[in-house]
Amino acid sequence: MKALLFAISLGLAALSPLSNAAEAREWKTSDGGKTIVAEYVSSKDGKVTIRRKSDQKIFTIALDTLSAEDRDWVAKQAEGEAAQAAKADKDNPFSKLLTGEWLRTEGHGLSYRLYGARKLRGADEKGYPLVIYLHGRNGDVMTPDEPGDARSFSQEDNYRKRPCFIIAPQCTKEGSWDGENSAAVLEIIDDLVKNLAVDKKRIYLTGYSMGGYGTFHLLGEEPKLFAAGVPIAGGGDPNKAEIYKKVPIWVFHGAKDETVKPEQSQRMVEALKKEKSDVKYTEYEDGDHGIAGRVYADVKLHEWLFEQHR
Repeated sequence: MKALLFAISLGLAALSPLSNAAEAREWKTSDGGKTIVAEYVSSKDGKVTIRRKSDQKIFTIALDTLSAEDRDWVAKQAEGEAAQAAKADKDNPFSKLLTGEWLRTEGHGLSYRLYGARKLRGADEKGYPLVIYLHGRNGDVMTPDEPGDARSFSQEDNYRKRPCFIIAPQCTKEGSWDGENSAAVLEIIDDLVKNLAVDKKRIYLTGYSMGGYGTFHLLGEEPKLFAAGVPIAGGGDPNKAEIYKKVPIWVFHGAKDETVKPEQSQRMVEALKKEKSDVKYTEYEDGDHGIAGRVYADVKLHEWLFEQHR
C-alpha cells in the first residue's frame, strides 16, 4: 500500500475529474487521505486490480486498504461477474474452459490447449481477439507445462494489456500443418467463433518452424479469416502469395539457421512484395533456428499484432 500511496501522491496533480463512471472512478484509501482515479480491472482473493487513468499504470492492492464504499462497489462487481459466468457456463460448454489456466480439450481429430481469463466468459458482442499458435516439428503442447511459446500471450503483464483467447493445437504424430490438420484447425476456430465472444476482425495466426510453414499455408487457405500472420523460421509456396497479399504479415528468421535456411522466408517476402504486400521482415544476424523465444518475448511484436484488424 505504501507503494500505491507514493504513486498516488505523484499522480494526483495529473488526475482529472471523472468523465465516465463506467470506465473510471475515484478510489479512496480507508482513512480517506488519498484518492486515485482508475478503472476497475478485476478482483480476486481479497485484492483488486485497477488501472490508473492518468498513465494506465496497473496496481493490485488489498481490499482492506480501501474505503468501505470501494469495498462494497467491488463486491457488487464480483457478484455481477459471477452471475455472468454462471449463465455462460449453463448456455455454453466452451466457457467452462475459460479459467485463467491452459486447459486441454479436443475437437475435429486434434487435441488442443485453450487459454482465456474467466472474465471473458461474459464478454459482450464486441468480443476479444483470438490467437492461434502452431508448434514446430516434434513439438508437444499437451505436456503439463504451458504450451511452448504460446505462453508468451498469456503471461500476466502481457495479458493484462492484451486480453484474448489463445489456442495451441497439437499436430498429429508424423503430420504437418496442412491437409486434414489444417482443415481441423479451421474447424476448431469456427467452433470458438460460434461459441465464444471472439472478435471476428481480430483473429491472429502465428507459428514456429513447421508452424511457420503452417502459418503461410493457412493464410492461403482462408485469407479473409485472419487479421494478421506471424511466421517464424518457416517458409511456404511463393506462388500463393497473391492469395493473401492483403493480410498484414511479419516474417522472422535467423541468418544462421541451418535447419530451415533463411532463403525460405526471404523468397516468401520477395513474392509478397512483388504483389505489393506491406509485409514486414526481420532477420536476426546472430540468430539460428531457435529464435522463437526471442521473437515472442519482444513486446513490439505483441503491440503490432494486436493493432491489426480486418
